Amino acid sequence: MIESMTGYGRSEGSYRDMVIVAELRSTNHKYCDVAIRLPKFLLPLETSLKKLLQQRFTRGRLELTVTVNGASEQTRRLDLDLETARQYSRLLSELKAKLELPGQVDLALLTNFRDIITTSEWVEGADELTARVRRLVADAMRRLGGMRRKEGGALVRDLRRRIQTVEKALRRIEVRAPDTVRDYQARLKDRILSLTGGVQLDPGRLAQEVALFAERCDISEEITRLRSHLGQFKAMIKGNESVGRSLDFLIQEMNREINTIGSKSGDAPIAMGVVGIKTELEKLREQVQNIE
Repeated sequence: MIESMTGYGRSEGSYRDMVIVAELRSTNHKYCDVAIRLPKFLLPLETSLKKLLQQRFTRGRLELTVTVNGASEQTRRLDLDLETARQYSRLLSELKAKLELPGQVDLALLTNFRDIITTSEWVEGADELTARVRRLVADAMRRLGGMRRKEGGALVRDLRRRIQTVEKALRRIEVRAPDTVRDYQARLKDRILSLTGGVQLDPGRLAQEVALFAERCDISEEITRLRSHLGQFKAMIKGNESVGRSLDFLIQEMNREINTIGSKSGDAPIAMGVVGIKTELEKLREQVQNIE
């Protein structure tokens, strides 16, 4: 089923005395753009979660936020880099000896170097916690997908109604097209009679002028192509694939054809039909921007 690019999914669970919430928002975007916000101790998950989202969704701005509340077992861990401390001690002792400096290379001096003792956030049972987070994110994705499909269904129904409106207007234009030549012939004949004071014009010459006009304002090819594009559009929105960009391209082609029809016809009723179709195509374009 066609999916919209907008939606929201939320999943909540617990791990020991912690409450974990995964929230996933999706908005319109030309491509698949993923932004992830995680607690520091979950940052190693960022790459795999991003890949998971990109495998499921092909378009949209996706914002995933994972929060962990009440993590009483979360604490700051101090890590000692003993090898770095040895290097500092050796180099400082060497510097003291060569420059004959006073003082001692002792613990107080070494603790001034911040890269010897570092802090990091950690959670006991981190593997179990990350597995739980993955399941909650997957559930949020499922909920988001359900909302996107529901909205996508509403979009498809609206698109079908608008396509039907375009098809009806196109049929009216097609029926009207032959009348434009006859009207032109009558107007041309009346104008010539008025200018010549009633002198009859050579029928062959009149027919030639009408034939030239008919060739210039022939819109049958544009109507055929536009109808073909409409058929492709209807076929695409029946499928289950990501078709947003393809539909957007088709609407551009439809606009090209209807603009050509408007410029070639020079007929007021057809011009009104062209305006109506262009209005519907613009509404179609706006709706297609929401489709994955």
